[in-house]
Amino acid sequence: MHGLRRSALGAGFALSLLLLAGCATNYGPRGVLGAGFSEEKLGPDLWFVTFEASAFTPADRVKSYLLLRCAELTVEQGSSYFVMIPEGQSRRAKGTVPNLIDEPPFPYGLGSTEPEPPPSRSARAAIRLYKEKPEEKSYDARALIRELSGERKS
Repeated sequence: MHGLRRSALGAGFALSLLLLAGCATNYGPRGVLGAGFSEEKLGPDLWFVTFEASAFTPADRVKSYLLLRCAELTVEQGSSYFVMIPEGQSRRAKGTVPNLIDEPPFPYGLGSTEPEPPPSRSARAAIRLYKEKPEEKSYDARALIRELSGERKS
């Protein structure tokens, strides 16, 4: 009897690990549940890029996915390089464009009958696109895509 119970517990533990592993966010556009990338054009060659992921997605993967989306967007827009804009130097960072995705549309906390959602990880960046390599520190979009696309498959 103890052996059967131990086998059932072991199988339950293995199933739990598989389910948790499946909760990590994959790379792709933001879906219905809010995970994935999105972007917003702020001005000529100026973009705000976001990658939202579940709490089960490693932080370094979230950052890699953000960089990959920045690189892809750069190429899609006909540019070759992008520069990360320091916080406070884009319209978005100064708060003139509202960021509504940070606050859930329903209450959580004391007295709530809804289960609290799992925490999420997010990475955001304001970027400026360049056709030619700028003098400031920049990322070569095509080289970054080659490098990070290999990581995405593993």
